[in-house]
Amino acid sequence: MTLHVLEKLASTNPDCEIWWDSSPLVYESWKKGVLASAPAAKKADWEAQLTRLFDPATIDAEGRMGFGGVTTNPPLSLQAIQNDPDFWMQEIRRIAAENPQDDVEGIYWKTYLEVVRQSALMILPVYDASNGRYGYLSGQVDPRFVTDFDLMLAQGLQLAALGRNVMVKIPGSAEGYRVIEELTARGISTNNTTSFTVPQYVECMNAVSRGLERARAAGVDLSRWRSVITHMSARLGNVGDLKVQAELRGISLTPEEILHGEMAVLKRAYRHGKATGHPSKMLQCSMRVQDEGEGGTASSWHISKIAGGISSIPARRDTSPN
Repeated sequence: MTLHVLEKLASTNPDCEIWWDSSPLVYESWKKGVLASAPAAKKADWEAQLTRLFDPATIDAEGRMGFGGVTTNPPLSLQAIQNDPDFWMQEIRRIAAENPQDDVEGIYWKTYLEVVRQSALMILPVYDASNGRYGYLSGQVDPRFVTDFDLMLAQGLQLAALGRNVMVKIPGSAEGYRVIEELTARGISTNNTTSFTVPQYVECMNAVSRGLERARAAGVDLSRWRSVITHMSARLGNVGDLKVQAELRGISLTPEEILHGEMAVLKRAYRHGKATGHPSKMLQCSMRVQDEGEGGTASSWHISKIAGGISSIPARRDTSPN
């Protein structure tokens, strides 16, 4: 059996997890697209490798599958709808008929909740087999309401009610950290997203700690609770503000310096968490792949520097198995 590159990455550390960065509803069509471009001599190996990554039949004795979890958001969930428009048109009509009092905004949100619910069911066998250690799906509150505590909390509770393996994804704003504390106090798992700086990660950890203290005082069951903090590497550097802010100050950063800056944030936040014994796990995402010339191989500096940690692999990139 030839191991997929992600299986090799996961083997570097028994605590390493690889997460799928899109709705699992699109995985089969994504896999078919990759296999369509596979070299004939490797197609059988690729198909076996990609099947192992997302197939409940491959769950091992510890409850692990190729992908340990799934992280998604409203834009990524739109891909699932676009991937099967006939099915989702029927679903949208059903939701509208069952909720005649709702406007377009209400139907949109209920449709998104249904995408999250169906997606969570696909990875639920991993959650059950691992007794809640793996198999979470992140459902995100509406990113337009990043400063609205009450609305984000209400949406977070709706998302958490969709399934026992739904983890609520909350942005790294002042109001978002208050929501994270409140959800944690209720024993609801969270994934902190749109965070870029060390102070943000520290504030998230503090919010989680406050929530845990409240949960324990109230006797809340935390046996299947998890906290994840997402570090969006390239969105900090080339895609985000690091390069722009440096240029505004007359500082010219090389591509290598930007990469080091992105990783420095992750490592400092990770060290803080380790030093304080914090239970949150860092999730490295928004990684970039570099093509090493015509006929060369593709590589990711981000991945190579955190091998053995926790990563999410974006579905939007055509990443071949070998």
